[in-house]
Amino acid sequence: MPGRRFRRVWGDMGMHHRIRIVLGGLLVAFAAWATAAGAQTLLGPTAYLSQSDSPFAAEITAGTVVLETFEDGALSSPFVTASAGAPFGPGGLTDSVDADDGAIDGSGTNGHSFFSGAGSTGITFTFDPLAPGGLPTRAGVVWTDGDGAVSFEAFGPGGASLGTIGPVTIADASNFGGTAEDRFFGVINPGGISAIHISNAGGGIEVDHLQWGGAAAPPPPPVASIPVPSVGPIGLVL
Repeated sequence: MPGRRFRRVWGDMGMHHRIRIVLGGLLVAFAAWATAAGAQTLLGPTAYLSQSDSPFAAEITAGTVVLETFEDGALSSPFVTASAGAPFGPGGLTDSVDADDGAIDGSGTNGHSFFSGAGSTGITFTFDPLAPGGLPTRAGVVWTDGDGAVSFEAFGPGGASLGTIGPVTIADASNFGGTAEDRFFGVINPGGISAIHISNAGGGIEVDHLQWGGAAAPPPPPVASIPVPSVGPIGLVL
């Protein structure tokens, strides 16, 4: 029988050889998982006037990345929550992504954005791990207005930091809807993204085009149980 042959061969092996086999199996399984999980990549800041400027533009078109533009006056996409702020505009102080009003003309006053009055506290967008497919592997947001230097941070499963961008100085000292300063900040992490946070040093903060999607890599696969010799009262125990 195959099982008996395995036990006979296994029993004929020396202890150190058996341990090497077990450790080798563990390392192979971990390496396969690590390759799938990969490493995080921070993106930005990059100029952004329309959806086509997103590093996830093809995936947005394909439907694998969600794009929230706030153009319905709400944060209406499921499985994401904001720590502060609310949709804003249209109006003379609104700084929406330029193309949201149908024309790239240097002004975002005729579109909608997402605004919080506490720029230094910033806004955290948190993703629901119970969403279909689990945590996203791609996420980003466009900073459109605020005062002072801008900072971005992304978080992985369990809230572990995936890294920060900034502080970077991109604000143009105008609050009347100009779009030349608008910048995308984002992250890719095959292991999953639990939240992103963006802030600026002073005044309020305005963002737009929140986007996220993809599916996180699965956890490490279980390793088949193989008996490992241990030391008993009278010697090796198999």
